Amino acid sequence: MKATKQAVGLRFVSDRQWRRYPIRAVKQVAYFYIFFILLYVILHVVSGKSLTTMPDFSTLFTPRLLIGLSLLGVCYPFIGFLSVKEPLPEGGMERHEQPLREIMSRSDYKLVKSESAKLVFRAYSPMRRVLTMFEDDITMELKDDGALLISGLRKEVLRIRLRVSDYVRRQQAASGEV
Repeated sequence: MKATKQAVGLRFVSDRQWRRYPIRAVKQVAYFYIFFILLYVILHVVSGKSLTTMPDFSTLFTPRLLIGLSLLGVCYPFIGFLSVKEPLPEGGMERHEQPLREIMSRSDYKLVKSESAKLVFRAYSPMRRVLTMFEDDITMELKDDGALLISGLRKEVLRIRLRVSDYVRRQQAASGEV
């Protein structure tokens, strides 16, 4: 199968990600509340007030702010996670597994699970894992049509997709395909 000019698809969420959606939404709502509380405290300190006087946190719990942050937190997992298909040259996962591991290693990810047609990677850095609320798994799955499905956080998936497509171009150039 040639990997030239195949349709490359974007999907917002995969089936597995739908199952994790409620957990991600709750985490995101909590993350937004913590962020706003920290921002509020920082603004209190920067405004010249002393640290001995505590800020009035009652303004952080108004109904409008609670509803707004909750809606934002519930919507974010839908747009924050992505699945992308990237065509691979012939050879299956056996041929491409080691280069994909190297790509992920250069992207600061380590392999945590390996199955016949599926690889799951996780970030090396504990700080990165905390900042992504432990939702840093990147899944690479070889589909029946020879395409690689990359799933995870939108920013990371798009960054890794560029590296995988560069690998595919190099493979095509080495084999004489264009």
